[in-house]
Amino acid sequence: MRTSRTSRARAMAVAVAAGLLAGGTAAGASGAFTAAKPADSTTDTVVNAGSAAAQKKFYGTFQKRDGCPYLVTSGGARYYLEGYTIGGNGALYKKRGGFIAYPGWRIQANGTKKYRSPNSTTLCTTWGASPYIKAKSIYSLR
Repeated sequence: MRTSRTSRARAMAVAVAAGLLAGGTAAGASGAFTAAKPADSTTDTVVNAGSAAAQKKFYGTFQKRDGCPYLVTSGGARYYLEGYTIGGNGALYKKRGGFIAYPGWRIQANGTKKYRSPNSTTLCTTWGASPYIKAKSIYSLR
């Protein structure tokens, strides 16, 4: 009898451990055991939800002036696209490469709108870089 009690206890312990590893609920001799989620997952979710709410989608056409990339909305507002470059062919590229769009193409920029102080200097002189978009991503809608 002693061997059967030992094997039952081991089987129960293995079942409880398997249930805890699977993230489910396992019944033990003294009640139900539930696996708790790590605290990191809840804090990451809160941080991501806050940053996603702050981001907006900006639609318009890509245009360049003085070698600087801009998103021009249908209402005529011009936003400097910080962190993106103009290639030798006049197209919009990511900082480390990666073609996005040619001038005149419709684009979507996902990010936040920012403003520079009047005392800051940039190389963009025609339209300036005062209102700009700190974009997380830019897509061509073509």
